[in-house]
Amino acid sequence: MSLAFSCLLNEKAAWLDRLFKSMHSTNLKIFLTSRRSVDAALIVVIAVLATANLFHVLQTYLPVAESSPFLWFIPAIAVAALFGGFMAGIAASLLGAAASWWLIGATAELSVARAALPQLLALLAAGLAISALGGLRQARRQASPRGRQVEEDLLRAKSHLHSVLNNTPGLVSIKDLEGKVLLANRNLLETLDATGDSVVGRNVYELFPHDVADRLWQSDQQVLRDGATLRQIEELPYKDGQCRTYLTARFPVSHLETEQALGMCTVAVDITAQKTAEEKLLHAAQHDALTGLPNRALVYEFGALLLAAARRGNGRLAVLFIDLERFKSLNDAYGREAGDSLLQEIARRLRSNVRGSDLVGRMGSDEFAVVLSDVQSEQDVANSAAHLLDILRQPYQSGEFILRASPSIGISLYQDDGGDIDTLIRHADAAMRHVRERGHAGYQFFTPAIQSSIQRAIAIEQKLRQGIEQNEFELHYQPVVDTRSRRVVGAEALIRWRQANGEFIQPNEFIQVAEASGVINQLGTWVIQEACRQLRQWQLQGLQALRIAVNVSPVQFRARNFYQSVADTLATSGIDPSCLELEVTESAVMKQVDEAGQTLASLKNLGLQIALDDFGTGYSSLSRLARLPFDKLKVDQSFIRNIDTDSRSLAIAETVIALGKRLGVKVVAEGIETEAAFNLLRKCKCDLGQGYLLSKPMPAEQFRRWHQEHSLALG
Repeated sequence: MSLAFSCLLNEKAAWLDRLFKSMHSTNLKIFLTSRRSVDAALIVVIAVLATANLFHVLQTYLPVAESSPFLWFIPAIAVAALFGGFMAGIAASLLGAAASWWLIGATAELSVARAALPQLLALLAAGLAISALGGLRQARRQASPRGRQVEEDLLRAKSHLHSVLNNTPGLVSIKDLEGKVLLANRNLLETLDATGDSVVGRNVYELFPHDVADRLWQSDQQVLRDGATLRQIEELPYKDGQCRTYLTARFPVSHLETEQALGMCTVAVDITAQKTAEEKLLHAAQHDALTGLPNRALVYEFGALLLAAARRGNGRLAVLFIDLERFKSLNDAYGREAGDSLLQEIARRLRSNVRGSDLVGRMGSDEFAVVLSDVQSEQDVANSAAHLLDILRQPYQSGEFILRASPSIGISLYQDDGGDIDTLIRHADAAMRHVRERGHAGYQFFTPAIQSSIQRAIAIEQKLRQGIEQNEFELHYQPVVDTRSRRVVGAEALIRWRQANGEFIQPNEFIQVAEASGVINQLGTWVIQEACRQLRQWQLQGLQALRIAVNVSPVQFRARNFYQSVADTLATSGIDPSCLELEVTESAVMKQVDEAGQTLASLKNLGLQIALDDFGTGYSSLSRLARLPFDKLKVDQSFIRNIDTDSRSLAIAETVIALGKRLGVKVVAEGIETEAAFNLLRKCKCDLGQGYLLSKPMPAEQFRRWHQEHSLALG
């Protein structure tokens, strides 16, 4: 209401100014200040004009009082009277004197009245004019009920807007084109620990640190410049001094009709908790749970970044692939807890002995990788490898056990051995395997010779699959005899690969490739099926009392479907299960001895025989071996070959034979090449023997003929 009164006062002042100027221009002042006496008629006219003016004012402004409470009624009349006749500045006092004189019939000199007469006339005229304007305004208000409705709708909409913004689960602000805040919701005020009065009218530089304000200002300007929504993830300071992560969306605010830009709106949602949870999940997905090191996938990812940096700087980089020899045996012997503790210690030692710019990761169960960045020379890499070997070989106390690791390290260099991280890791792995094949821990740089062996392995793998499809594989059979009578009691089935051109590829070349590529399962299944088929055929041809021994690869033995495959083969072959013997190596059963024991027991229940092959070459615990259901022990040919010239070899052979007798199993000697060796074995009461002295491995038909001839020769 005060605003309305101010407007009316301004209007009245303007009209008064015009009125006085008009009076001067019409010489009214001369007329009023003449010395003629004022007659009663003039006074009556003045009184009538004043009364009419008052009534007009009351008629104009009483509607205001009608809509007001009772207490506002009388002040409204007073205000109306004031605006009708008492708002002419200093002349108001003269008007009051003239009105009093007229009402009480004062006898004062008319010269006083004459002196006040011009002001009185001017005041009455101004009152009439101003009252007329007020009447027009009131008429306009009464004629426009829609205007009042619009005002009410605007107030209601504004109330709704504030309610929505304050209940929005995020930070909301509206700014003008100059970046000043026009509106901020309750969440934003709470985040800034501020009030509305301290935020509205300010820009980002007055609300945030300068570096944050710079970033926010640039984003705001981009939205206003492009006229499009901008979505970002931003770090913003919270009232507690910590930074929180927000998902923000900025969009321009434009006029509905003209589409002229008026400002912009920003909405920000706090995603700090979500980001923290995602970071934890990402860390778990990219790091090894046991050691905390980057896992295989992250090693490849970070390794590629280090390689890219080396490429840009024309630098050198080295990859070290580390494997722990006999770790699985240690794990089985001392328990999983001790094995895990050893792996954690290995990880700690590796991290502690490389630079911060280098990368250490766990590639598998007992395999680690170290990427050395910015290496200066091959000698520096060799020194680093030797130092790591030294550190990793130091004994480690785990509970009541003292554990020692036997690491082997393969090394590849960028740019010498590859131009990408995949190739470098693969070549370092190949060099490590070369170290392991030599039988002693150490380190080995990747060489062209190792590269040639890799290329040959790749070529063999390709031919291997083709050879299976084209039936290029066949079985040769080496006789097994009773050492006392030399009678044939069985044969060992040995796989041979005859290519289409007639050339043979030796088993020691393609078996490892088959294991590495996974083809060994398909190949091993075929060997068992073919051996059973051939045995059945021999039985139909009159060769009775033969037992066929088949070698089982460690990879094949650990396959999930191995047992079922053997069971299905026996069911369809038509042979007595006791005529089939499966030979497994120490390494196959000792890596996971409990599971291996269950598999062996299941196979034994099928009725077949189990032999432990290459006995004496591993590091098995005899107490564990004694609990496994073996029927035979096969002494490795490395102990038999020189038995007649080397006392140590003879002592080992005698010990193994005696152990077999104590365990109640038969002992088979492999690799018998001389008559002297055969006689010594028979003297030591070795049960069975095989080797080139008796016969080399032969194709099936040749074996059948040899068997007949040998039986006839013995009578």
